[in-house]
Amino acid sequence: MGRVDRPSPPRAAGGVTVVTAPVRRRGGTWWISPVGALALVVPITLLLTARLDDNAFRLFYRSPKSVTGETLLLIAVTVLVLGATAAVTASLAPSGKRRLVRSPGVVPRRLYSAGQALFWLTMVGYLLYFAVGASNGLRPADVFNAVFSQSNYSGDLKEQLSGVAGITTLTQVGIAFVIVATYLLLQGRDRRLAAQLGFVFFLSLLRSFIASERLALVEVSVPVIVVLVLAGGRSLRRGKRAAARLAPLVLAPLLFLLFAAFEFSRSWQFFKTRTDESFPVFALIRLAGYYATSYNNGQLHLVHDPYPGRMPLDSIAAFWSAPGIAQLGLYDRLSAPAPVTAQNVLERFGNPEFNNPGGVTTPFVDFGLLGGFLFFVLCGVVIGLLYRGFVDGSPMGALLYPMVVTGLFDLPRYLYWTQGRVVPAVVCLVAVALYVGRPVGVSRQPLPRRRFPAPPAAVGNRVPEAVR
Repeated sequence: MGRVDRPSPPRAAGGVTVVTAPVRRRGGTWWISPVGALALVVPITLLLTARLDDNAFRLFYRSPKSVTGETLLLIAVTVLVLGATAAVTASLAPSGKRRLVRSPGVVPRRLYSAGQALFWLTMVGYLLYFAVGASNGLRPADVFNAVFSQSNYSGDLKEQLSGVAGITTLTQVGIAFVIVATYLLLQGRDRRLAAQLGFVFFLSLLRSFIASERLALVEVSVPVIVVLVLAGGRSLRRGKRAAARLAPLVLAPLLFLLFAAFEFSRSWQFFKTRTDESFPVFALIRLAGYYATSYNNGQLHLVHDPYPGRMPLDSIAAFWSAPGIAQLGLYDRLSAPAPVTAQNVLERFGNPEFNNPGGVTTPFVDFGLLGGFLFFVLCGVVIGLLYRGFVDGSPMGALLYPMVVTGLFDLPRYLYWTQGRVVPAVVCLVAVALYVGRPVGVSRQPLPRRRFPAPPAAVGNRVPEAVR
């Protein structure tokens, strides 16, 4: 990357360094916008769920089909409200004056320093993460055995790596780091930074496998892709712009292959002797099931979870899972006790193996019909403002919106934005945005000199009284 805060040599035509310094107000590539991201995932998963009948649910997912047409319609309308609110807000929001990268090809010193701080915080988090695993009996041999045997369905490694709230969640700072690092690498090459980025991806991949936590890899991959797609969509080269627009045609099969690779070491090791399906068909059924059962579970929670005295739970999960509050069991102390029908809903009416609660229905469970719509209207406003900042290159939008896209893609399954796991990254990115967005220097006018009357002249050797 060379020297910080000094211009790099002129880039060839088609360079992507204009990602955060647009000359005029422009939009982003269609499928990373709020409407586009929702359109990629929600319609096809809703249609798939509607087409699956009760026999298919029982055969493939060992659960009766409970979701109704009315609930699927509610989900569709809600997503339309969310997308429309975000789109209108983004179109009406004024452009910010500050830029994350003020001049293409110039690496901001503050952003580079912030990136290094985020990297080492992430390393501290992973050091603590694996230290907790070692204290719980995790040995390197266990990890190597799981990798080479491709058998990790038991979940023993995941239990050994159960973290400590507020400490091991520092690993989530890695999300903030990869976003900052991607912007920096778009301005010029830096082997050290590229190596750090690769190492964070390696740790996320390792964590995804041994802790059966695919989301750990997804939530560092999606933001990087979003930033790269915005940059590619603004390239002067037609091929890069076309690649940015058509990227979902390549990314969708890659997503399936990644999902299948994880399923091979997890559920396939158990079900391969209990099913007649080939592995590719089995993996496709499982992938569809994660969305179909999420909508189905949303219906179960809508029916059984609302009860008098119940306080909102998943819609503000980050608060209830915060360090100190979680240890005090504050939710159980403040909320009314759940009736029998609301306890272990999935064990009674569904399948705990597919435990995603459904992101769209969650606010309706917590706040009711009107409150649920109001929740998504507010979300749409915030998302629209961040998207406007993202395409304009303002620090807050440029850093935070790539994380928002992860939540948009995951919305059918669960409400990603309100989970405690996103808090460390959000806090760090907000801090970086405020730090980078501060004026580089404040010009100060010199204070006017005060004029004092000249002291009276001495008379002989005697000094006047007023001067003594």
